[in-house]
Amino acid sequence: MGLLSGIAALLSMDAAKKEAIRGEIDLSKAVEAHIHWKLRLQKYLDGNSSETLDPMVICRDDQCELGKWIHGPAMKHFYEMDEFHELRADHAQFHYVAANVVKGVQEDDRPAAEALLKGEYAHISHKVVIALTELNRAVEE
Repeated sequence: MGLLSGIAALLSMDAAKKEAIRGEIDLSKAVEAHIHWKLRLQKYLDGNSSETLDPMVICRDDQCELGKWIHGPAMKHFYEMDEFHELRADHAQFHYVAANVVKGVQEDDRPAAEALLKGEYAHISHKVVIALTELNRAVEE
């Protein structure tokens, strides 16, 4: 089952389930937060960031608001859906790659960090944002 067929299943959620999910997490803010990471990483890569970024913290996919939800309350809603597990895996990969971008900068390997940011990070970030946007659309309908 692909993302679109999974979204079709989400559209059949009853209003009470959608309301419960909206009460647990603001998916539009989760989308914004994950989009904002690219800017944060680019500024860090360019040396224009005042942030102290720790790859050992960034790599934890269960610490951001979305990660806490994915590893917690979302399980009761979506455990049976393959698309949910794909989102979980993609979100974990997002954090892993973001951490490696920071690690590359800290190890003074900016070319490798930039290649990661423009390649693998851009790809996985796009997948996460699309999945979250679709999930948000289904929950808001």
